[in-house]
Amino acid sequence: MIEPTIFSDTFYAMGSHCDVVLPNVDADFAKRIFQQIKKEVEHLENSISRHSLVSSIWELTHAPKSEWLKVEDELWEILTVSNDFFQISSGAFDVTVAPLQKLWYEKEHPEEKELEAIREKCGFDKIEFDTENQRIRFKQNEMELDFSSIEKGFALDIVKPMLLDEGVKQAIVSFDEDVVLAIGYHPNGEPWPIGIRNQQKPNDFLQVFQVSGETVTTSGTTFIRDDGEGMKSRIVISPATGLPVEGRKTVSVKSPSATMGAFISTIWLILPENDKGILADQFSGVEILECEYQDNDVITKLTILEKEDE
Repeated sequence: MIEPTIFSDTFYAMGSHCDVVLPNVDADFAKRIFQQIKKEVEHLENSISRHSLVSSIWELTHAPKSEWLKVEDELWEILTVSNDFFQISSGAFDVTVAPLQKLWYEKEHPEEKELEAIREKCGFDKIEFDTENQRIRFKQNEMELDFSSIEKGFALDIVKPMLLDEGVKQAIVSFDEDVVLAIGYHPNGEPWPIGIRNQQKPNDFLQVFQVSGETVTTSGTTFIRDDGEGMKSRIVISPATGLPVEGRKTVSVKSPSATMGAFISTIWLILPENDKGILADQFSGVEILECEYQDNDVITKLTILEKEDE
């Protein structure tokens, strides 16, 4: 029996390793698909990602404020998506909180006056849109845009139809296990098993999602270090308070759209339980795993939002 061939390769983009796995494909075809994925993601990085110093977003952020600024297509699309998410979440999702994140990384206990001064530089409602001419204008000086919470999901939502158009039947595309796209089925014929690791015991899994044609996205105030030294903290800001989200938490979301999954996983870290319940009515075909790490224990909660009947 001939063993199935599996193509696997990796490139670095958007501050992460992007792993591509293509089972049961011709080697030349797989290499061409890999290069297409790499080219598309790198193109997006040069448009929407703060990780690139030559990106359009870097130029936009450092352009003179109070002037109308023309925005290219990819950046305009993620801006309008971010605006929708800001409105849906009543401001809980906000891509302008980078100055607050910097402050909290630099100072463990910033003074109230300093905190309030930085908060003046944040707020998506301080961006004015000219939809007819595809322009924006910042109403406040020193504002910054940072799409890092959704940019990898946004990239995979562009990669997915590209792969389907090319006739790819099976694929895994993953940014460091934080954002995973699974197309088709595992070579054994079952949906792809996408596991969520216990960050206190990385060899154990808290949940295994069965995924086919969908994505799994994870956000958190903690993550597993690459050097094997255990968990490391990540600051997630609540726009309502300007303060970091407390506790060691992660949220993983299985959903049809990686961008939507990244949005849900982010706001589920921030919102109180009542607001989560209200927003949950707007989603379907989504599974949400919440994990809270306490000492040597972890508390999990799985919420399944069923697809609406046709």
